[in-house]
Amino acid sequence: MECIKCKKEIPAGSVFCCWCGKKQEAAPKKALKRANGTGTVYKLQGRRTRPWVAAKDKTIIGYFEKKTAALEALARLQGRSIDEVYNWTFSQVYEAWKDEHFRDIGPKGEETRAYAVFEPLHGRKFRELRTADYQAVIDQHSGKSYSTLSKFKQLVTQMSQWGLRQELITTNFASFVKLPENVKKEKEIFSADDISKLEKDGSQAAKLVLMMIYTGMRIGELFGLRTANVHETYVVGGEKTEAGRNRVIPIRSEGRMYFSEFKQRATCDLLISGYDGQKVVANFRNRDFYPLLTRLGISKKTPHAARHTFASWAVANNIKPELLQKMLGHADYSTTANIYEHFDIDQLVAAIDAPVSNALLTNQKDSKKQKTLKPLRFQGFFGDPPEIRTPDTLLKRQVLCRLS
Repeated sequence: MECIKCKKEIPAGSVFCCWCGKKQEAAPKKALKRANGTGTVYKLQGRRTRPWVAAKDKTIIGYFEKKTAALEALARLQGRSIDEVYNWTFSQVYEAWKDEHFRDIGPKGEETRAYAVFEPLHGRKFRELRTADYQAVIDQHSGKSYSTLSKFKQLVTQMSQWGLRQELITTNFASFVKLPENVKKEKEIFSADDISKLEKDGSQAAKLVLMMIYTGMRIGELFGLRTANVHETYVVGGEKTEAGRNRVIPIRSEGRMYFSEFKQRATCDLLISGYDGQKVVANFRNRDFYPLLTRLGISKKTPHAARHTFASWAVANNIKPELLQKMLGHADYSTTANIYEHFDIDQLVAAIDAPVSNALLTNQKDSKKQKTLKPLRFQGFFGDPPEIRTPDTLLKRQVLCRLS
């Protein structure tokens, strides 16, 4: 064996040259130092499944089986500052999101039940969660109503949106969660027989229900209405949205006497202050409204059915869509059309049997938008000289050819 430096003979297998001391195996090249601010990769001692560690800004990014995987993880974070938030768990993100989110909503909006549903994810790093993780949790509760499942999805979607702003994640994976099809049930309305029973009953609770039916007001709008805003043929009130607040609400002639009566009975600035029953919406619904329906033999409906009844009347009486939208206080007419319009079988049959003019029975496309075909100039058959041919002359030519 020859020394790689002095070229003298040395014993085979020597690590160092016995003459000059040169190490015979070249030392492996050290990896180049990474640029400042790009993070670091190092290997842990001992037998480990994922010994390679990627870290940046004194925060561990993750553990990897191979060094190349750790380097790729750092490359994906190039240009981003990393702090301890990067490794926050689902629970930690929820607490931070909650402190910010709950400042803008009332106590009723502080929903914690949805958070408890995601208990299997509480201890996991939020940045590692994917659509499949959220979907698996929601699928376990597939028997619940669509609105409940929507609240579950809404929670993780809003948390993910917060994570995007904090640069904790790069994609809102929760937004891709699929919910079961929402099969909407047709809302019931008060029939003419139901209204007749309420009129005959004459109780104060029945009159309040009729006041909602004859104006389309929400129960909260009626219970918050002030006497100063009650006029002979209309009231000024509303709630919920900007389009719904402080709007002019006309009163059908059948219900004007009830508003006048409650205005006279009022003991303060609220219209219902003189009502002998429950003046809190939830208590009125459970203690006055539902017992009233049971006593009169009316099928169970929510107070909101009165609003649907008013909207259906308006549509049946050909109230202009834009006027109905104003009466109900909707910012978009699609809400009025898709939710509040109801038709019974007789209305649908009457609509299709209504007389129509002969013009409507013709093909509108042909009568209004038919294009006039320009004469076609082309070389005639069998070398005939050029000529002007309209569709009529072409048809005659074809007929003549067939007869011949």
